Amino acid sequence: MSNNLVNYIQWRGDLSFREKTFNEVDALVLCQISYLNFDGILQSGFQSDYTISTLWQAFKSDRDFEKRSDLGVLINKDTFHVLEAAALSERFGEIRVSSYVNKIDLESEEQFSAVTFFLTKKNRNPFVIFRGTDDTIVGWKEDFNMSFSESVPAQKDAAFYLESIAALTRGNVTVAGHSKGGNLAVYSAVSANSRLKRRIKTVYNFDGPGFPEKFFKEKEFKAVSSRIKTFYPESSVVGMLFSHAEKYTVVKSENSGAWQHDAVSWIIERQNFVTEKELSASSIYFNKTFNSWIDKVEPEKLELFTETVFDALETTGASTNSQFGENLFDNFKRVLKALTGISKDTRDEFIQMGMLLFQSVRNNFKN
Repeated sequence: MSNNLVNYIQWRGDLSFREKTFNEVDALVLCQISYLNFDGILQSGFQSDYTISTLWQAFKSDRDFEKRSDLGVLINKDTFHVLEAAALSERFGEIRVSSYVNKIDLESEEQFSAVTFFLTKKNRNPFVIFRGTDDTIVGWKEDFNMSFSESVPAQKDAAFYLESIAALTRGNVTVAGHSKGGNLAVYSAVSANSRLKRRIKTVYNFDGPGFPEKFFKEKEFKAVSSRIKTFYPESSVVGMLFSHAEKYTVVKSENSGAWQHDAVSWIIERQNFVTEKELSASSIYFNKTFNSWIDKVEPEKLELFTETVFDALETTGASTNSQFGENLFDNFKRVLKALTGISKDTRDEFIQMGMLLFQSVRNNFKN
């Protein structure tokens, strides 16, 4: 059996950060923990006195433990075991946890969550972690909104959260996130004022979707680019959405295909990820095909597509992917019925977008 996040904690957990300094795998451990629902346990301010050890005690003894542990169909069900293993270890157990935020706003179409960790002294050298897309449908809609919006609400809130934490702390600042959380980590660091930028030590982006091409040409990005560490699984799909910086590390996974997005499946040897020289051919193909299609479609049409599809999903009454899957066949029928009722103009737009997608697939297949 390959070593994954839980195995890593159990094997290296007896080594303090003084003995072995904080590394990229440690950052991913904290990112995975951030997916758990701490509503009603953690507070939004610095008044929290929880460590990861005491947080686990509160989490497992909560009457809603089973509900909190079920993160839906797309987040690894062993995530609470990551928290448990971290809590029982010398390495992670005494890390302080504070400033938890979890926001779902249907009106603004936002899903945002963040938490801050302190390895040693409270209010010094914060580790800011942004959660990736959770099980909520509104969270996935916000991801789609990235295709035609210069920024989405979660990105703006991430920038504000990072600025707020920095204002109340001293020392170096580390920012990290998995999936959409990786995108938020990069966005918040790039958006930071010059004083905060100087304090940022490292930005960890774990398979986060990219940005428009012009994002990487801005001086604000270049000011922190050397401190951004990006990791993609070999068959990355989510991380290949939109454009991304050229410098990144490819990680091996226990899973195959799109399921490699699951960070718990990433293979670890000692204190580092097991790496590959390059992305798989299918991942590169997807990146080229998707991005060449996005470049050809007008933002207004992408917005129309997103609104139409998610309006159809809304007819099912499901608010999460798990709820949609509970009655999959009937829900698909409801979505198809809603889509067949769209106007001729909208249908013509979809056909045109489909033709552009087919053209992109054909061109990249030839290449």
